[in-house]
Amino acid sequence: MRSLLGAAIEEEADVTLVDMEAGLEHLSRSGGTLAYADVLLMVMEPSRKSILTAGRTIALARELGIPLVYGVGNKAVLPDDEEFFRSVCAEYAVPLAGIIPHDPDVVESDRSGRVLGPDDAVAVRRAVEDIVDFIDKAMAGEGEGQAEREALLRERERVDQRLAELQAE
Repeated sequence: MRSLLGAAIEEEADVTLVDMEAGLEHLSRSGGTLAYADVLLMVMEPSRKSILTAGRTIALARELGIPLVYGVGNKAVLPDDEEFFRSVCAEYAVPLAGIIPHDPDVVESDRSGRVLGPDDAVAVRRAVEDIVDFIDKAMAGEGEGQAEREALLRERERVDQRLAELQAE
């Protein structure tokens, strides 16, 4: 796998997306599979254990020299799981690139072995597009940490809105 990724880079591929199985063995310092990565996205379930594992993974990714490391919340039942991802990721210092909502269309598509149609899982598609935009901005280096700043500003806006709702109750 490592030589395949190295060859992709030598061929000057703009983007090589690799979906790795869960586990930390890809990050071993003795020639981990991800040694050539520019970005590592850690897909997390809405559980404390998943986010804790992502937090531990960040240190290994940094040792390997991966410059951009982010978590992606997955299968979020909104709004509770969104708040859970944001608060627990902050607790374990996992920068969050985005949150993908749970969608029954995705589950049904997987179970039936069919591809999602263009009108299926609209919220999931929107969340993925937002994550891609976030990563594009981070990779473009739009100012040091610009993508993370924008994410924090969005979070502040969400918190301000929630505080206003609570004060109105």
